[in-house]
Amino acid sequence: MRKIHIFQALILLLFLGFLQSCGSSKSMSLNSVEKTAELRPGMHYDQVVELLGKPKSSQMTDEAWLVRWNLQEMWKGYVPYDMAFDPASQELLFWSANEEEFQRKQEQLKVIADAVEQSAASSAGASGGGASATGPNDQELMKQFAGKYYSFSAVGGGATGGTETSVMLCLNGTYKQSSESGYSGGAGSTGAWGSASQGGTNGTWRIIGNMNEGTLTTVSSDGSATEYKFSRCGSDCVYFGNNKFAWAGPPDC
Repeated sequence: MRKIHIFQALILLLFLGFLQSCGSSKSMSLNSVEKTAELRPGMHYDQVVELLGKPKSSQMTDEAWLVRWNLQEMWKGYVPYDMAFDPASQELLFWSANEEEFQRKQEQLKVIADAVEQSAASSAGASGGGASATGPNDQELMKQFAGKYYSFSAVGGGATGGTETSVMLCLNGTYKQSSESGYSGGAGSTGAWGSASQGGTNGTWRIIGNMNEGTLTTVSSDGSATEYKFSRCGSDCVYFGNNKFAWAGPPDC
C-alpha cells in the first residue's frame, strides 16, 4: 500500500530542530473539536481546561482575557478556537472558531510541501517490501476484517500537526486508502514554516492468520505488493504494521 508515513515528516522536523514537548493530550485527541458542544457561558476557566486540556496561548486585553485552543477536527486538522473570559471572575463569555487564522496556517503549510512529498514518494512502500503479488488468503478471516479503519497520528509543541489515514477493506477483496498530512512550526515568528500533503491508492488485499494476529497483504493498482503484520489491541483497535487503527464501521464499497 502506497502511503505517506508520519516518520518521514518527523525525521525532517528533527533535522530542522523544531520538535518540542508541549500541548495537551486532550486538545490533541481525535476530533476533540466535538467537546466544544459542552461549553456553556459562565463556565470557569479551570472547567474549560478540564474539558479541553491546556490552551495553546493567551493574552489580556482591556475588555477580556483571550485564550486560544487548537482543537483537532477530523479530516480538517487543527482549528484555532478563541475563547473570551472575564478577567476578574475568569468566567467564559463567548467562543468561536478562528477560520481566518486556520486559513493563514494552511497557507503556511505550502512552504515545504514539495519537500515532504518527495520524501514520502522516495520511501513509499518501504515497509514490508518484497511481498509477492499472489499468495494464500483466508476468505473467512477476510469477511471478519472487512470494514472501515481510521488512524490519526499527531505531533505537538513548536511543531504541530499530524497525519490522518483512512482505509476501506472491502468484502470483494478490494481496498481504498487515503491519507492527509499537515505540519507547521514557529507560527508568528520569522522562522515560521509548514508542510502539507495528500495521498491515496487502491487495489486488492488478502489476509492470513487469526482474529488476533497475522499478515495482511495489499497489492496496489500498479502491481506493488506490501505485507503488514497485524495484531489486535482491543475489540475496535488493530495495529497494521506500526500504525494503530480504529474500527469505524462496516465497509462502504
